[in-house]
Amino acid sequence: MKKIITVFCILLLTGGFFFAQTTDEPATTDESVTVSPETETETAPAENTPEQEVVPEDNTDTEASQEPSDFQEDFVYKMNQKGDQFINISLRLNVPLKPAPTQLYVGGAGTIGYTRFINSVFALGGDISFAYSTTVGKNVFTYVPILFKVMYQPTIHQFEFPLTLGLGFAFENYNTDIYFGFVAKPEVGAFYRFSPSWSFGLSTGITLMPQVAKQDFYMGVIFDTALTVRYHF
Repeated sequence: MKKIITVFCILLLTGGFFFAQTTDEPATTDESVTVSPETETETAPAENTPEQEVVPEDNTDTEASQEPSDFQEDFVYKMNQKGDQFINISLRLNVPLKPAPTQLYVGGAGTIGYTRFINSVFALGGDISFAYSTTVGKNVFTYVPILFKVMYQPTIHQFEFPLTLGLGFAFENYNTDIYFGFVAKPEVGAFYRFSPSWSFGLSTGITLMPQVAKQDFYMGVIFDTALTVRYHF
């Protein structure tokens, strides 16, 4: 009887041990076989993964914006530049030098003109005037000069100093006599630039009007002073 009990206990222990082993093995097998997608990605062979070139970040713009600029652009304000234009209107006081004031009295004139700058100091333009003077005989001498002008104008702060040479022609009339002839006029002036659009100033010039009648040559010389307003655009 003791032998039977002993054999039964041995079989019971052996069966329990075998059953315990059988129960543990599937868990171990599942854990080793089950692989998460993350694990597969991490453990994938390096040779099957294409190499990606690492491009360094371009921090040039960031660094440039953070670091102070080594240079700065200098903006120089010029009162006049290429393409600037102005229209001028003048009232003139004419003083005849030849013929003498004893023959031709002081007269006046009105002028309107246009000028365009080809750079900051040189400009091209033209104007037309209507001028008159009275004579000792109570007659009126009139002339209409049409001039093409070249101007050089330096500036100091808000002051402008135009130096102008005008060449052209004039229609001259005295009583019933009409003459069409050459005219030249050098002129200097000083203007104050009141605003970007307006300037005011004074100018003086000498109008030279040569006349050739038959075989006689005569030169008319008239000095003038003008009050001028200019509109810039």
